[in-house]
Amino acid sequence: MPQQERQKQSKAITRTTVKEPRKHRVIVLNDDFTTFEFVIEIMMTVFGKTYAQAEEIAETTHVQQKALVGIYSLDMARSKVAKATALARAENFPLGFEIEPEE
Repeated sequence: MPQQERQKQSKAITRTTVKEPRKHRVIVLNDDFTTFEFVIEIMMTVFGKTYAQAEEIAETTHVQQKALVGIYSLDMARSKVAKATALARAENFPLGFEIEPEE
């Protein structure tokens, strides 16, 4: 291969498209044992919600049996759910969550 052709090939730019990771919804589930106050505490400490946001999520969970907590990358969603679940179990609460892909 002539040197001129090799130089052209080495100067060729390869473009790749980087997709943003798929987002996932974290849903908190209602149960008859976890206290309203504990749900608010988890929403604030683990998910970074304000008191007003946490209270709204807790109320929605109570009335509708589940509520959207937030939308995160899959790794972040799993990490936050694992931390919240561990804190709940440490307090003997069965608080549950679902992670579902965003459409």
